[in-house]
Amino acid sequence: MELVVIAILFALFAASWDILCGYTDQPSFGHALFIGGAGYIAAILNRNFDFSPWVTVPLSASIVAVLGAFIGVLTLRLRGPYFALATIAFSAAFYRLIYIQRPTTGGDEGLTGVDPFTFSVEGDLQITVSVFLVSVILLSAFARSHYGLILRTTRHNEEAAQASGINTAYYKIVGFAVSAFFAGIAGALYTHTHMQITPGMAAGGLSVLVVLMATIGGAGTLVGPILIAALLAYFNQWLRIVEEYRMVLFMGTLVALIYLYPKGLANAPWLKRAPSIRRLLLGRD
Repeated sequence: MELVVIAILFALFAASWDILCGYTDQPSFGHALFIGGAGYIAAILNRNFDFSPWVTVPLSASIVAVLGAFIGVLTLRLRGPYFALATIAFSAAFYRLIYIQRPTTGGDEGLTGVDPFTFSVEGDLQITVSVFLVSVILLSAFARSHYGLILRTTRHNEEAAQASGINTAYYKIVGFAVSAFFAGIAGALYTHTHMQITPGMAAGGLSVLVVLMATIGGAGTLVGPILIAALLAYFNQWLRIVEEYRMVLFMGTLVALIYLYPKGLANAPWLKRAPSIRRLLLGRD
C-alpha cells in the first residue's frame, strides 16, 4: 500500500507538469521547486504553528501557486532552452536556500515528525486516492476548457493566436499557477503521508524524473503521463529487491521506452490506429 501511495503521488507530479509544459511544449526542469516548496511549507506550518494537515495541504499549494504565477510573469518571453534554464535556476536557488536556512528547514536531514492524516497506511491510501481523483477531474476540466484549448494553440502557433487578439501571456500565467498548485498538493501530501520532507524532494533529479515520466507517457495527453508515471514509480520502488542494480535497471527501462516511443506511449502509432482505445484513454479520436 505504501508503494501505491508513492505511485499515485508521482502520477500527480507528472499530471501537474503536463498541464502546462505538455500543452505548451515549453519544458520546465524546475518542477521540484513547487513539489518541495509546498512540502517544506506544509511541514513548517504543521511543526511550528500546529496547523492541521487538512489546512497545510491547500494552504501550501496556494502559496506555491502564487509563486508559480510570479515565475510565469518573469519567464513569459523566454522560449525553448532559455525557458528551461530559467526554471532550473529558480529550482536550484530554492534547493540552496534549504541549506542556508538550516535552522528552519533542517538542512541535510530535512524535517521529521510531521503529523500524518491518519495513523494507518490504509487511511493515508484512501485519502491520497481521494485527493488524486479530485485533482485529476479538475485538471481534466481545465484541459478541456478554453484555457486548455488556448494553451494547446500556443504550442502550435502562438503568433497566430496573438494576431487573433488572444492574450496568450495571461493564459500561460494561469497555466503556470494551476500547474504549481497541483504540484504543491502532491508535495504536501507526500510530506504528511511520509511524515517527513528532505532536500531530495526539491532536488533537480526529481524534476528530471518527472519530465521523463511525463514525456514517456505522452506530453500533452494528461492520461498518458498519469498512467506511465504511476507504473514507473511503482516499478522503481519494486526494484529495491535488487537494490544493487536498481538504478541501472530503472534507467535502462526509461532509455528503452524513450527509444521505442519517442513521442510518448499515448502518441504511439498503434494507438492512433485504434480510435476506440484512444477515445477510451484520451477522450478523443
